[in-house]
Amino acid sequence: MSRTRPEGGATSVLVAALLATTVLVALGLGRLATAAVGRARTDAVADLTALAAVSGGADAARRVATAAGGDLVDLVAGADGRRTVVVRLGGTTSTAAAAPGPPVVPG
Repeated sequence: MSRTRPEGGATSVLVAALLATTVLVALGLGRLATAAVGRARTDAVADLTALAAVSGGADAARRVATAAGGDLVDLVAGADGRRTVVVRLGGTTSTAAAAPGPPVVPG
């Protein structure tokens, strides 16, 4: 006499659901990681662009942003020499500021 178990296919369905959930979570984490890397890259380009603005002016800042694949959206010059830039790279925008260091006294 053989017995038929009514839950015989339940394990397969459960494994398939677990696999699908794992794949969806992995895809979501991949998208988050990609966004984080894009944000970090845009922040780095904005920092470099701000430093270029302090040392070489608006033209230097624009060249740095363009060389990195971005666009210089805005540059604000403060009275104290501080430069604040807004850079767009892909779909991400970042703001950074830089100021000249203290004067170097020979000695």
